[in-house]
Amino acid sequence: MTNEFNPKDSKFAPIPIDDSVLVLTHLQNDFWHPDGAYYDLTRQTLPTPDVIDRIEALIDTCRASGIPIIYHNESFRPGHPEVRIRRNGYALGSARSLGAREGNIAVRGTWGAEVLDRLKPDPNRDEFAIENAKVDPFTCSEFEPLLRNLDRNILILVGLAVNFGIEMTARTASEKDYGACVLSDCTDRLFGTYTEATLTTLLPHYARVTTSEVVLEELRTQKK
Repeated sequence: MTNEFNPKDSKFAPIPIDDSVLVLTHLQNDFWHPDGAYYDLTRQTLPTPDVIDRIEALIDTCRASGIPIIYHNESFRPGHPEVRIRRNGYALGSARSLGAREGNIAVRGTWGAEVLDRLKPDPNRDEFAIENAKVDPFTCSEFEPLLRNLDRNILILVGLAVNFGIEMTARTASEKDYGACVLSDCTDRLFGTYTEATLTTLLPHYARVTTSEVVLEELRTQKK
């Protein structure tokens, strides 16, 4: 059965090496390390056990291709003052609804807020970490200036979570006339079938949705 609201078929050129940036969303210890406070939640919502290996392979290939990397870290000051406002329950957002303050999650300067050791930025490359208490990196004053100064307009999006940071980044990128490419095998399925529907039905209105295998082959082909 067809749906008139499905996006029109788009023909995508291969991911351009010279115009792309890899955006790694929330690849921090509290979410991805077995000792992290939210690791069990992350582990239970991944589509396959090797998601972090797929992301690592993507990082390696982006580095070999000269593609810059931006690490978008969700983090908070001690005491989580960034989510103090409640407005009688109307001030929401994932940090509040998932209990970041109550769980003392991703506090800046602590191990939990740091990027996984195996994925850390390389200081000798164009790789930059930004700290942000919101899940949309465009709300961080550093993000778009980095995109402009790196002269990169296509965002490759991986990490957590599809219905929070990934979706919001893709939406804002589209509104600002950037391009976005979401790698569905390098993300979560936090809300099960709803997240799957987001990837297959909603996000294609804002972004190309494909897999790391496809993008890795496109990047390797361009390098030859």
